[in-house]
Amino acid sequence: MRAAIIGTGGIAHTHAQSIRSLGHSASLVVGHTLPSAQRFAGEYGCECFTDTLTEEQLKKVDCVHVCAPPERHYELVKLCLESGKHVLCEKPLSLRYEDAKELSALAEAKGVVAAVDFNNRFYPTCTQVRGLVAEMGDPVLIHGHYQQEFNILPCPYSWRYREATRATSEIGSHFIDLMRYLTGLEVEAVSAVFQTLQPEGRVRDGLLYPDGEGEAVTVSNEDTAVVTFRLSGGAVASAVFSEISPGRSNDLSLEILSASRSVSWCSESPYQVVTGEKAKGLTCRTSAFGGGFTDTFTDCFRAFYCAVETGLRDPRLATFRDGAVNTLICSCIAQSAHNGGTFVPVRE
Repeated sequence: MRAAIIGTGGIAHTHAQSIRSLGHSASLVVGHTLPSAQRFAGEYGCECFTDTLTEEQLKKVDCVHVCAPPERHYELVKLCLESGKHVLCEKPLSLRYEDAKELSALAEAKGVVAAVDFNNRFYPTCTQVRGLVAEMGDPVLIHGHYQQEFNILPCPYSWRYREATRATSEIGSHFIDLMRYLTGLEVEAVSAVFQTLQPEGRVRDGLLYPDGEGEAVTVSNEDTAVVTFRLSGGAVASAVFSEISPGRSNDLSLEILSASRSVSWCSESPYQVVTGEKAKGLTCRTSAFGGGFTDTFTDCFRAFYCAVETGLRDPRLATFRDGAVNTLICSCIAQSAHNGGTFVPVRE
């Protein structure tokens, strides 16, 4: 299977390494600049191009991995779909729900495999959690968080600081997707509060500092989001999304409760599932074998290529509809935060 990769950032390297490990080839890469594309091509032995993707280039490949900044996802994915290519896109599928919905409909009309890289679904223990949730009765309460420390200043300054949302779309989107996937519940309304710790900063040598010398910049998107969800079936949920949590490198945690039982999971202890039952306390189940964070990407891509080759789709593989709904929910969260935390209905 011949693949094109659009983008040369860190996640593009993860895609290229996983493609290689699965026995497929990254045939070409499209980078924002020629030096970055050349470095990437030299490492993975593929052709390199800059800035744009053409129909002529698409003729050389079977599928496309879209790892470019989100502002380019819509145009790139649409071109790939119109050319009949299978597409694996990094989240978010698009910045606007209307565009993401259009891409979902186009993928279905073209009959291609189209997926969004919500890799956390592929932890083996998350498969266990999904099964336990199905057995324990209707969920009534879900709570959790996604915490990272990467944007504690000083930190790299990039396009992420120019997006409409940051903590919500960057990491909160993973929590939202996993909550929907594990429970089967849909988000009906959201209320949110945003916090930006340092609204003004200085950029020098590619890093954002709170003060000092350098180019003055305004940070308008959030470091932290505190969100309340109303879910289908009468359930409620709450979550904190933070990119400024000291000591937390990649802490995605959920606890799901029914009227009589509970189950919880945390990405920093990915081999463990904790269950609870009234008067019986908590039980920790440890899986001796199972993949870690990097393996979730490889397993996601394996499912994608299997669907392309056999037509059989792994239920863990997020669809473009999943991606569109995720974009809609994140947009509603931002709308609520900008309107004083009032509940905003989520309507497809």
